[in-house]
Order: sequence, then structure tokens, then C-alpha cells
Amino acid sequence: MFLLRNLGNLVFGAGNNDSLVELSSGQLYKIDPRAGSGKQLTFRNAAATIRRTSTPYNYQLVITRLYEEGEDNADEDDLLNDERTFLLDAKLRFRRVGDRKGPSLLHWADLEDDSGQCGWEFAVDSTIKEPTLALFEDTAYTCMFERMAGKSHADVSDDELTAFVDQVKARAAANPIGQRRKDIQSPRTPLSASSTNQRNPELRTPQQSLNPSSPAPATPTPAFSGRNASLTSQQSTPVRPALPSAAVPEGMVLDSTKAQLFVFDIRVYHFVLMQNVVTAELIETEAYQFHLVVKDADRVWVSQPIEDRMSPTFNVEQRSFVWVQYDPVTGKPLYTWSLKFTGEPGSEAEFKQLISECVYATMNKEEFKKMKKDEQEYLMKIYEEDPMDVDEPEEEPAEEEEEEWEEEVDTARQDATDGPDSDDENAHLNQLGAGSKNSQLAVGYKNDRSFVVRGDKIGVFRHTDDDQLKFSTTINNIRTLNGNTFSPRKIMLHEQDTSMVMMKPGDDHNLYKMDLEYGKVVEEWKVDENRTVQEIVPDTKYAQLTPAKTLVGIGHNSLFRIDPRLAGTKIVENESKQYASKYGFTCAATTGKGELAIGSEKGEIRMYNKLNVRAKTNLPGLGDPIIGIDTTENGKYIIATCRSHLLLIDTEIKGAGGQSGFQKSMGGSKPQPKRLQLKPEHVAWLGSEINFTPARFSTGDSEESAIITSTGPHVIRWNFRRVKAGKLYDYTIKTYADKVVADNFKFGQDRAMIITLPENVEMITKNKLSTPVKMLKSRNSIVNSPY
Repeated sequence: MFLLRNLGNLVFGAGNNDSLVELSSGQLYKIDPRAGSGKQLTFRNAAATIRRTSTPYNYQLVITRLYEEGEDNADEDDLLNDERTFLLDAKLRFRRVGDRKGPSLLHWADLEDDSGQCGWEFAVDSTIKEPTLALFEDTAYTCMFERMAGKSHADVSDDELTAFVDQVKARAAANPIGQRRKDIQSPRTPLSASSTNQRNPELRTPQQSLNPSSPAPATPTPAFSGRNASLTSQQSTPVRPALPSAAVPEGMVLDSTKAQLFVFDIRVYHFVLMQNVVTAELIETEAYQFHLVVKDADRVWVSQPIEDRMSPTFNVEQRSFVWVQYDPVTGKPLYTWSLKFTGEPGSEAEFKQLISECVYATMNKEEFKKMKKDEQEYLMKIYEEDPMDVDEPEEEPAEEEEEEWEEEVDTARQDATDGPDSDDENAHLNQLGAGSKNSQLAVGYKNDRSFVVRGDKIGVFRHTDDDQLKFSTTINNIRTLNGNTFSPRKIMLHEQDTSMVMMKPGDDHNLYKMDLEYGKVVEEWKVDENRTVQEIVPDTKYAQLTPAKTLVGIGHNSLFRIDPRLAGTKIVENESKQYASKYGFTCAATTGKGELAIGSEKGEIRMYNKLNVRAKTNLPGLGDPIIGIDTTENGKYIIATCRSHLLLIDTEIKGAGGQSGFQKSMGGSKPQPKRLQLKPEHVAWLGSEINFTPARFSTGDSEESAIITSTGPHVIRWNFRRVKAGKLYDYTIKTYADKVVADNFKFGQDRAMIITLPENVEMITKNKLSTPVKMLKSRNSIVNSPY
């Protein structure tokens, strides 16, 4: 009987502590029989912890390097070097080596070693008592069982647990670390009579195995170039999803083409062949509603509505189409599929055209063909994947070759995933208001300050020279001049960061100016009786650095300058424009010259050089609302944020002597927009629908070099220099335990970023972010794979 049976909920209790059990002292060794000594010291002093993950019934074995007092750790350039994490799974071949009366050693396999010879050893310190070590060992095996069974160990009998553990131990003993690895069952294949097939029929072994005589499947999109990327489906023997056959909806078939069907297996970072010959159909089920169906003679593999959140991506050179399939019940991404077209050359072009038209018609409830020819061509380019991305070495961290700087690591700070807040800054935030959450972030330009709104209070934080945040003060009880408290829905720093302009929820005609020195609202501005204020932006990109009094306001169908020095209403009438049509303006941004870019509910982008004239350029949209927009200081680039993607637009008109779409109509010379999105395979891996926050360029005197945004708990940073060179997937990620509310760069650099969570705020440097492949290899995240 397990020791755990006598401890009840002490280990697996439903508390907030992510750590189940810990061995507080030991040494970590890398075992490699091919090396001279066969064993290399990795951490001289370390702790071993079994930790929960965000995925139910999944746990990690975490080995953390410990520093003695006075020991220098400043040479570490990445916190990942101080921690090794391993998913507790049966294939880990975890076992305790030697007699319980002798030295205590824990062994497990290195799953990144194809030979099966290498592994890890944790030599437990002699001060650790036997009951603690036995508890750690039993907990590890119990975690493996829960991952395999997908349920709590408390719901099964002791006999079933014992049978599982005996089987795992027997296989590990028969194939010890240091010898060639024998075949280990896949993590989802049951190891005992308790079959997971009974729990979930979709996890059964595929009904149709790969044909050993068939050639290795071609990779339809750029494969990861790490060691596992070269594995064929035969070598890696991935478990393929055996989904129940879907239904073909009734409707008119718009297109039908032959292709090969692949699915992305995140464990080997590779697309694997599911079916060599399938038929892909586009079906119009009703007005402005379309379905993608992939089938063969025996079954329907995929049947799903066509929508923009599929992250549709076409690669012309590979003749492929990649997309994400979502669970119709939970709304979460399930699989990343790829079609490699095998029909007549050009068949994929017609398929791409129709997919684009279907997405547009679904979003706008109108036919794509009603648009002007040049606008159709512009929108068609959005879905093209830049061919320069084909050989992108994604396993290597994105580097800025032009920069040389020494990264500083603050080991005293903990990430939001590490547990309860302990910093003074977070303690102050927690006192800002019971029940309130952080909602807004404003980063200062003139003074090194960040302002975080929580309810009717504002926390003020100072930026330190070593890229940290230090609490400065709290502004309490934001009130109107009439004494009514409110929580601002929009804030903007003004007049060299000495004041803040705020918008009040439910009040679309007034603005409120707070004097930051006194910490209270000192003026209320009646903008206009009739026109509403949807958004406010500074006169120029960095107007906050100047004493400028005026600012720009945006309504749903108007734009205007606001001058608070005017008597009565504050709109400057000769610098305003009102449209009769309801354009649905949503957001705006200004360049260093005061040129204006405005986004709309339909995804359109209008570009102005003055406020009282018609737009010089109008870029059509797919129908997905633009929720955020930013420009570079020189106005050469615009970054527009939609729910599932970003659009990067080069505003310079080719052959126009350096003029941009702000000064002259682009007409038929519209650029090819770069669609920045997460790779479809990464969307499925992250496990949640993409919903980007407004993306922003890095700020300061130097040229912009990075872009930041977030989706759910993930912060995303694009390398702007490499994006301009065609590397559209050069991004790094950091994942938190909670949703990211807002994010922005520290003024004057691109390496430091301020991240706001509902209960926390911190400044991080770019070395805290990792490439997706690095995150997978370090096992800091659990792959929530549905197969």
C-alpha cells in the first residue's frame, strides 16, 4: 500500500501550493556513457520538487540550482540555466537506484537523447530522511499514474496503483540509464489493464497505421530545425488522433481538390502524414456561411466552419495550407492540420482565393467580388506566407545582431507563476482595493514612471536603472469635481508626464485632467455636446515629452483636435472632420509629424496628414475589427491589432520619391501587408483562442526594433528588425499563471517591458522570454496535446 494512502490530502490536497513534495538538498548529474567519466556534475547544490502544472493530472519534476551565501550568480544569462524541468510520465523511466540503506540516487531518462543512453541522476543529500525520500518516490509514481489515467489516484484501487508502479519499475530496471533505450510506450498508451481507451475512445491507437513502405512525408510548412525536426513519422512513431468521423454539411460545393493530409505532433515538432489521398472541399451552407471538409473514401477527417481564427496560412513554395481546428464545444484549439496540394499546378491558388473570399464574406456579410480590384488584390496578399520564412531556424533564440549589451538577471524576483506575490510592489497593489483588478497601464516618457489603474485608485511605480519596478505611491479615490468616484476606462499621460487625461465610463462627452503632483482631478473638459469621444491620442508620437496642451480625439465617425484652453467646448472646429457615414472608428495613433492612422470596426485603416481633410489613403479590411494601432515615429510602418493577428503595413509608396500613404493616395500601389500571427501549430500547443492586446512598437530616440503584444497569459515579443527582413515568425513568448491585462516597453529601449496582470505588475527583460521550441525543450510548459 502506498505511503500516500496514510497521508490523505496532505500531498495532493486542493490548496494553492503548486509544490507537492520536495527534497531540499542534493546534486544533479548528467549521465552520458559516451563521455569520458560517464557522469558530469550539473548543479553542485540543488533541490528536487514535484510541482503541479496548469493542466489537470499533469506534474513536473523540477530540479532547481541553489546558491550558497555569497556565491556569485551574475554570470547566468538565462534563468532556465538555473532550473531543469521534466514532465512526470511513464516514459521517463524514473526509478530509485540501489538499496534503501545505501546512497540514495534517483535516475531518469533524457528524452531529448535519441540513443536512449543518456539520463539524469539526483544524488540525495544524506541529511534527507528515509520517510521524506519514500514519500517523494511514491508521489512521483502516483503523478505518472494520474497523467496516464487522466483522473485522481484516489478514484482507483490500491491493486491498480500497485500494478502500474510495478510495471513502470520493471521496465525501467530492464532498460537502465546508460544502456541503449528499448521501446517505451507513448505517454498516452496505457501501461496496465486500466486502459485509457475506456476513458476516452478518441485516445485509442489509430485504426490505420502508417505504411512502412511509404516514403517519409514531406513537411508542408517550415519544420523546426532542431534534432527532432528531421524525424520522419516512421522514426518518431507518433500517436495519430483517431477522431470520430465528422458529418458533411449540406450545401453547394464551391471547390474540390486533391491533397495529402498532415497533422502537427508537438512532441516531435513535426507534421506527420495522416492520409496520403484526401479530398478538400469548400461548401457554402447558407448565405455568408461556409465549411471546410476534408475526407477520403472511408471517413470525414475534418469538418469545420471557415473563420479568421483558424489562422489560415498558405505557403506558395510548399503548395500547402495550414490551419487550426477548434473544439466546437469548448472553443479551444484542438489540432493543427495541413493540406499539401497534389492536384494540377494552380489548384492551390484557386483554393486560396476561395478561402479568402469565404472569410471576408463571413466577417462582412457581403460578397468579396463587390470590392474594387486593387482592394481584392491587397486583401489576398494578407494570407500569403513570406517565402523567406521557409528555412527559419526557430530553435535558436532571436538575436539582435546590432546590439551588444549585458543582460542582468534579478534572481530575487519571482515570476507570477512562482506563487503568491511577495514583493513590496505587489503588496501595495493588493491594498489598492478589495475586489478590484488592474485594468489600465500608462508608461511615462519624460519621467521613469509607470501608472497602473485598479478600481478608483492608481499605483505609481518608479523605473530603476537595473530594469525593475519600485513602488512609489498610491493615488486614492479618483473623483470628479463633483466628488463622484470612478474607475477610468482610458488614461493618457500629458504635459511632460505632469498630468493625466482620463475618460470616465458612460461619459462620452467629457475628459478629466488629473494633476499627478497633487493626485486629484483638477479640470473637467466638455469636448462637445453632440460628438462623442471614443479615443484620445497625443498630437504627435512623443508629444508627452513637450509642454503641448492640445491632443487629438476620435469619435465613431469623427476626428478632431481638442484644446483645453478654449472657453466652453474644447473642439477646434477648423481642425475637425465629421463623416455622415458610420465608419465605426475604434482606435488611432499619431506619427512624429502628427500624421494620423485610424482603425475601424470593419478592419479598415485610414491615413491622414491633417485633421480637417479626407483620408489620403484607405486600406480595406477583412471585417475583423482593429482593436489597437501604432506607428513608428517616422510614419513608415503601421502595426494594427486584430483579434487573431497583427497587420504590419509599409506606408511608403514605391517610386513616389519617399512619399507615404499619409501624404499621397496609394491607389493601386497598395503594399503587401505582413500578417503577424502565431504559427498555427503554436496556437494548438498554447491551448487557448488567440485574442491579442493592442500591439506596440518599442519607443525612444533610436529606430524601433521590437513589437510587443499578449494573448491570454502569454506575452509575445516580435523582433521587428527581422520581421522587416521577412522573418515573420521571429517571436519569443513568456507565459504567466494569469491573463495579461496590458503591456508596453520601457521608454528608450526595447529590452525592458512592463507587464500588468490582474493582481500584479512587473518589469521584465527580454531574456525572460523564450522561443516556442526552447520552451518545449526546457519543459517549462506541459503540452496539452489531445492525442
